[in-house]
Amino acid sequence: MDTVPAVLDTRYVVSFDTDAMPVERTGVLVIGSGIAGLTAALHASRLGGVTLVTKSEVTDANTWYAQGGIAGAVGEADSVDLHLADTLVVGQGLCDSEVVRAVVGEAAEALAELQDLGVRFDRGVTGKVALAREGGHSLPRVLHSGDATGAQVQDTLSAVVRRTEGIRLVEDAFLVDLLTEGDRCVGAVVMDRGSHATMALIADAIILATGGSGQAYRVTTNPGVATGDGVAAAWRAGAEIADMEFIQFHPTALDSDAAVRFLITEALRGEGAHLLDCELRRFMPDLHPLAELAPRDVVSREIEKVMHRCGRPNVWLDARHLGAGFLASRFPTITEGCREAGYDLSSDLIPVAPAAHYLVGGVRTDIDGRSSLPGLYAAGECAASGLHGANRLASNSLLEGLVFSRRIVRVLEGERVRQRPGRIYARVSAPLASADSRAVRPALQQLMSDHVAVTRSAEGLAKAAEGLENLSALLGGEHPHDIETRNLLVNAALVTGAARLREESRGTHFRTDHPDRDDATWRVHVVWRRGEAPWLEPVEGPETIPNAEDVR
Repeated sequence: MDTVPAVLDTRYVVSFDTDAMPVERTGVLVIGSGIAGLTAALHASRLGGVTLVTKSEVTDANTWYAQGGIAGAVGEADSVDLHLADTLVVGQGLCDSEVVRAVVGEAAEALAELQDLGVRFDRGVTGKVALAREGGHSLPRVLHSGDATGAQVQDTLSAVVRRTEGIRLVEDAFLVDLLTEGDRCVGAVVMDRGSHATMALIADAIILATGGSGQAYRVTTNPGVATGDGVAAAWRAGAEIADMEFIQFHPTALDSDAAVRFLITEALRGEGAHLLDCELRRFMPDLHPLAELAPRDVVSREIEKVMHRCGRPNVWLDARHLGAGFLASRFPTITEGCREAGYDLSSDLIPVAPAAHYLVGGVRTDIDGRSSLPGLYAAGECAASGLHGANRLASNSLLEGLVFSRRIVRVLEGERVRQRPGRIYARVSAPLASADSRAVRPALQQLMSDHVAVTRSAEGLAKAAEGLENLSALLGGEHPHDIETRNLLVNAALVTGAARLREESRGTHFRTDHPDRDDATWRVHVVWRRGEAPWLEPVEGPETIPNAEDVR
């Protein structure tokens, strides 16, 4: 196979001079308005001027859709070591243990700060914070606000950002590309989604918090804004990208015709809901000691097998035995969402199936969120931080965005060097043959869903690579939708290329032609940089994964 997909070569890149557009300067430029972007903006506001750019309204982000909660070792029976152990087990040997310890070790302080800002987590009868259990966790440690934790966090932080002095909020502004001078990132070109006018924002530091790329798949839990813009822009600017083969599918999205599938949180299974096959029998207890709370990759693959065996597009989620009163009070959002779809959570079996949910890889960063491109930082789902390894532990995602944004700003306090750029050039997608990207995007999504989803093979991945190359020749136009589709194409090509390279099965990456995990060869990160062949970088640290019971 070609080591670099032709989709990613430099014929899709041109340069233009920013002298032709308005230029504004700011201290810190934050791109994205989920938990990572909002936290970064709030903390950076103490350094001086901050501009936060988001492509829709400030509340429209993946964070808002996070039902389950935020993991943190705050319970009496819990510990940082136990949270570390659970994360490493789920990460299947590819986690950076130092990064994991740093993140889970800062969780209690970061979560306390969220509460001080006004986030209200549920409390039990004793008045202490109530903790839920989700897949891969050895005990309850997930803080939650009913089943709409993300919305509570998003709305609270958005309100605080709006009233904080020193933060300029720019909504409905689309990231076109990053600006570089020499080997340093110095800003970004953004486009107003209404007028299509562009401007250059020059900054001392740029923090990408643009989220994932779930829209590369036909069935996803991600909102329409999740088109991988930050990862694609960082790729074009020359930053290292890593671990793109690892795409987490959430096992239980409501099986419906909705463009964005309604997520049914793992916390419902944590409270005792069961998964049933077409004969209404539980199938997870015989497969894994955690049964329905096994890691998400395990549950998703088994659901897919059951669907194939039964000849059905779904399995069943059974929460009827939990009772109407409990379900309505603990899971009001899910109760209402199921009702709107025609199901009663307390009396009906709910049809569920896996859906693309989380980008594990992304812009490669160090323990403090620095990318390989000076001046550029990344936090949250767009980053490959080393926290998740080959699979994300449930509810570690909001924690990652929260902690890394705090760490980035602490670095900026000590390292910021004011840049005085001269002539700046941006790398931007060149207009190609004119076509309607609204037709190209569904074809791309179907291609990825058919060949680069829960299970993969050499044959299917080759078909995906060929199909992506054919689609790339059709893309043109400079409307935000066209640019988004090209960004999805870059993300899809990186995912497909990395998946072809990794000839083993590990975490969320499962190949039917290489079904076993191979630590001797593949305990490595697949790393990419534009203009170079991908390389394999060995994972540092011990191979031994701690046993949670031993830690306890």
